[in-house]
Amino acid sequence: MANRITRTPWMPLGAFLLLGLLGLIFLQGCNMETKEIRKEFSRLEQITAAGKLVVGTSADYPPYEFHLLPEMEGEMVGIDIDIAEAIAANLNVKLEIRDIVFSKLFEELKAGRIDLALAGLSPTENRKLVADFSIPYYQAIQNMLIRAEDKDRIHLVEDLRGKVVGTQKGSIQEDLARNLVNGATFFLHEDIEELIAALKQRKIDAVILEKPVADTYAFRHKELINLQSAADTQPLYSAAAVRKGDHELLERVNQVLEKLIRENKITESIQAAKLFANKI
Repeated sequence: MANRITRTPWMPLGAFLLLGLLGLIFLQGCNMETKEIRKEFSRLEQITAAGKLVVGTSADYPPYEFHLLPEMEGEMVGIDIDIAEAIAANLNVKLEIRDIVFSKLFEELKAGRIDLALAGLSPTENRKLVADFSIPYYQAIQNMLIRAEDKDRIHLVEDLRGKVVGTQKGSIQEDLARNLVNGATFFLHEDIEELIAALKQRKIDAVILEKPVADTYAFRHKELINLQSAADTQPLYSAAAVRKGDHELLERVNQVLEKLIRENKITESIQAAKLFANKI
């Protein structure tokens, strides 16, 4: 019997190349699909998908943000809280506000644990390295809060030479005090309430604060006065901060702020917040 030889069916070269091309197209399509799946959503898309906007603040800064009552830690009011509510409403999502130590706000923002920071923030050059800022929504000058009994010996910033000056740690007031007050000792604390207590207890001689904040504490504590002489010559602006590169979210924030400013809502919020703060 003759040996049977099994032959492989002959395939034209053109058909072989066509199959190879189809296979390559299929693989490219899979790769494109994988890339699409792996594509990172923008912060705005993440907020919309989660149905929640997480805003970080530091609720010891009336009238910007503060607790309505000491025993109601979750109840926060103020200018920035009103703005946060307006932004959440515009995005049609729920609002979560986190009370964070002021000096940690930008750390939380950079890590993505909050979507937005609203805390009477001034957009300094150093802060712009780690965050993008909205349009300004409020401006105020810096004042000095002192004991009323010291009003005859402390009139100007220059009078703080050789004295102990308190500022909130990580704040723009810390930078201003160090640059403007020569020969002073600086006392830093995370909590403004603690700075006020230290002032009343004679541990420090003055606290540098924004005028509306200093006004509020002077109203609450009659033994303190707020000097009308500014601690800086240039008004500083407050703005909202988003993580660096969150352009779509920033655009929506700016749209909301522009509308609030145009409709005079920011001014109304300031007046209401001052009334609330002065009743505490």
